[in-house]
Formats: sequence, C-alpha cells, structure tokens
Amino acid sequence: MMRRVVTRAFANIALCKYWGKKSDEGNFPATPSISLALDKLCTETAVMRLSKPPHRIKINGKRPDPVSEARIFEYLEFWKKSKLISGFYSVDTLNHFPTKSGLASSSSGFAALALALSVFSKNQISKTELSRLARIGSGSAARSITGGLSSLPSGKNPAARKILDPEEIPWGMVICTVAADEKEIPSRQGMQLSRDKSPYFNAWVTRARKDYKLMLDAVEKMDFTSTGSICEENSLAMHACMIATRPALIYWNDTTVRLIKAVKKWREGGLEAYCTIDAGPHVAILGKISDLNKIVSRARNVNGVTTAQKSLPAGGASISECL
Repeated sequence: MMRRVVTRAFANIALCKYWGKKSDEGNFPATPSISLALDKLCTETAVMRLSKPPHRIKINGKRPDPVSEARIFEYLEFWKKSKLISGFYSVDTLNHFPTKSGLASSSSGFAALALALSVFSKNQISKTELSRLARIGSGSAARSITGGLSSLPSGKNPAARKILDPEEIPWGMVICTVAADEKEIPSRQGMQLSRDKSPYFNAWVTRARKDYKLMLDAVEKMDFTSTGSICEENSLAMHACMIATRPALIYWNDTTVRLIKAVKKWREGGLEAYCTIDAGPHVAILGKISDLNKIVSRARNVNGVTTAQKSLPAGGASISECL
C-alpha cells in the first residue's frame, strides 16, 4: 500500500484573469482565463497516509493559520466524501516563493496536493478530471495541473486545457516582488466581495469574456504585441473592479504603481514588455525570452523592488517520489 507521495507543481500567472465566482459551491469561475505556468514559482508537496486521525498540515515547515488549515482540511474531506480516498493524511507543503502575497501560491499548492491525493485513490483519475478536482481547492489550480500556456473556460464544471507546451512558448516573465506582508483579504474572499459589492462586476465579466476570445486568437497567431496589450489591459480592468468594491480591494502599493509606469516607459523606448498583477502588490512583466535579462536589469533599478527574477514557461504537475 502506498504510504508517501511527493509532487511538484508550478504556479501560473494569468494573462487573462480569473476574478469572480458564479457561485460559492463548486468554485465555478465567472470569467474564462488564460495563464502561463512559471518555473521559478514552484511548490513541492509531500503527502503521507496516517494510521489514525486527525489530518496534519504544514506549510513552509509550520502549522498554517487557522483559515488556511481549515481550507486544506475541507479539501481533504471533499475527496473523502467523494469516495476518492479514505483515511487520514499529513500534508507538508513547501513554496519556493512568497506565500499568500499575490503570486498564485494556491494554484501550485492545490495542484500538487490534488495530484498527490490521486495517487492514493483507487479510482483512475484522468488529467481532465484531476484539473476539475484541483479547481475545487483553488480555481487557478486547474491550470497548474496542465501547465504551459493553459486556458480555463467559465462553463459548467470546467477543466483547464493546455494551449501550448512550455518549449513552444517564446515568452516568459520577470517576477518583481515588493516589500509586503500577507494580504489582508484572500483572493477567494475578495472575489466574493467583488461579485456582491462592486458596481463594475458585470462590466468586468463582459470585458473578461471578450479579452479571452481576443487572446486565444492572438496566441494562435503568436502575436506577442496583441497578447501583451490584452494581458495588461485585462489586468488593469480587473483591478478597477476590485478598487470599486466596497470595502475597496486595493492590493497595490507605491512600488506597484512605479513598476506599471516604468514598463510603459520601457515600451515607449523600444523594449516591448507588459505588466500584469494578481491580487497582490507584486508585478509580473511579460516579455520575449530574448528580452528578459534586460527587463530584469531595469526592474531591479525601480525604487522599492525587492527582487526581480527571470522565469521561463513550466510544465504541468508531476510526481517526484512514491513510497
């Protein structure tokens, strides 16, 4: 009987954002999305079967805060109630990048966990079904199962679809981190607030669906200028919806704004780059792989930037060890 499984998954940064839920139950996205999995945003998760209750959870070597712990407990119980697994487990997760700060750590975390649990299941679980199961834990985790450049529709019970393998993608990102604590309002709660309390939510959903179609066309043509422009505009539209939420969801800080302005200046000067920002203050800068070192050099000179790291396209979730 399998006792321990170690898996690895990469966080993905959305080029077309997922923000908003159709309903709380099932974690169905209100907006379709497209994302890029990144090799420097890696999560490793070890799951071990226990002989007796309760489940035991560690994130980055420590017991997580009560909300995060309850979320993982709930996810494990979902797998049990669905008769996919039985028994009790320890989950030991290590994020090799900032956790709960707007760099999609839940996407890689729940993708790695879902894959590990599938090894303990008596059921044969396809990659499509695994993507759906990962989505229950975190909507963006569905795309970390497939990796590369992946899309997630907003239809009934959607699964992610890989559009391009990592080696086919000529673009990457520079991840710019800024000084910041864990965000006060997690993404899941923020999405619910925007749905219920933002006067711009319906307009955002309409815009997101249009951007999704336009980006699919741009990616098919490998049109970087169109892809980058849609990416940046989509991100800013999402944050406009967030800021209009009551209470306002303002995840940016001064350095975030400086980076947005800097990227625009670089582009005007001939260095083609585009920024995108998830629910946090950090900025991901999309660029051609041949330009990433230049972007890193310039980003490090922006006041307030803590780190600027080149990150290349990464693959889907994978198993590292089975015992």
